[in-house]
Amino acid sequence: MGGVLGSADDPSQSATALDPFENEQRYVLTRAQVVAFFAAVATRAALELYDRARPVSYTRTTYLDTDDFAYFRSCAGPVARRLRIREYAVAAAPGEAATLSGICFLELKQNSGTARSKIRLCAPPPVLGRIIASAGRLAPDDPDLAAVEPLAALKALQDELSSGRMSPCLSTWYRRTCLTGEGGRVRITLDEGLLLSYPQPIGVAGTAVGPRDVIARGPGRVLEIKHWGATPEWLATAVQGLRPAPNFSKFHIGMLALSQIGAVPPLPADRPAAPAPALFMLSGTGR
Repeated sequence: MGGVLGSADDPSQSATALDPFENEQRYVLTRAQVVAFFAAVATRAALELYDRARPVSYTRTTYLDTDDFAYFRSCAGPVARRLRIREYAVAAAPGEAATLSGICFLELKQNSGTARSKIRLCAPPPVLGRIIASAGRLAPDDPDLAAVEPLAALKALQDELSSGRMSPCLSTWYRRTCLTGEGGRVRITLDEGLLLSYPQPIGVAGTAVGPRDVIARGPGRVLEIKHWGATPEWLATAVQGLRPAPNFSKFHIGMLALSQIGAVPPLPADRPAAPAPALFMLSGTGR
């Protein structure tokens, strides 16, 4: 496993293997800071709604790692790498049951400071499960691959999956609010109520879903800002006074939580992890 950060040349390349956003900044905010930030960007960024009848969106992310925890160890290196399955769920209102949308991605994300790249593969949940279980070695003429896109991402992620034995190690769950601006050149996400859990199986569209096997709670509000090219002035103004959290990673703090209960080994002493927000461990954890 290796590689360096890639980038996309054009923000309109939504159908390519690499997503267009080159820069990402993260913030762990208070409720008051979130309210102030949203007020500051209200006239420049529009809310994204994928299902108007069920406008409350949740994200479940399940991370994979190798037997020697190469991705976890990368958190202490110059390029942090994550291989993950991302699923989306929707609900009609806060507090109501959420159901899986059936939209499912396999992603390889890499960060070095604020520079970032992400390769994502879209496939139906059963097909994605087969790709992962086969370590990316499905035959080129396998009929299931007709439902996979884009093919450039398939090739890159097949190579990644074949680089070591991958196993699910962690799942996260949170409510996500998305905004876009500058014709799609800016994407803003607010993740609320982050929960860290043992890994969950890939679900089927329409299945009721929610947090399970939770081991810890993360920060209550995580703001992520992705953009392509220079930072717009209105966005730079909106984040003035906010303290960036460039080393924050849901994967990192989740793996730290698992290491605290002995589910994964800690990072080697000669590769100390970057500081992470305090975790709120839940009592009675277990599967």
